[in-house]
Amino acid sequence: MSVDSDRLADMFVDLGEARAAHLVSVSVERLEDLMASLDLAAAQVRPGDCVDLVGQIRALGDSLGLIGLSTAARGVSRAVQTGDAVAVAATMARLRRIAQRSFRIAEELQHRSG
Repeated sequence: MSVDSDRLADMFVDLGEARAAHLVSVSVERLEDLMASLDLAAAQVRPGDCVDLVGQIRALGDSLGLIGLSTAARGVSRAVQTGDAVAVAATMARLRRIAQRSFRIAEELQHRSG
């Protein structure tokens, strides 16, 4: 996954290791909630909600320097807006995979920070 390591490092320097690790942990919890809501909105074919949710996922990814997550969320948004069910399914699957990697990265940061 593509990560803006400078942004992540700056966050740890600016906030301190413990606070930055806590922020990452809270952000990952938020990402989990957003992904669950997105899955529900997609299953219920609520395109407006899907676009809103992937916008929030994108913003979260941007704030943490998770470039791959932001890019994948953008892809879901485009697919939803076209109404192409196959594209939505494919981009959602990609977003899920990348979100899982984000969870692992956050877990690794938690272990490193104590």
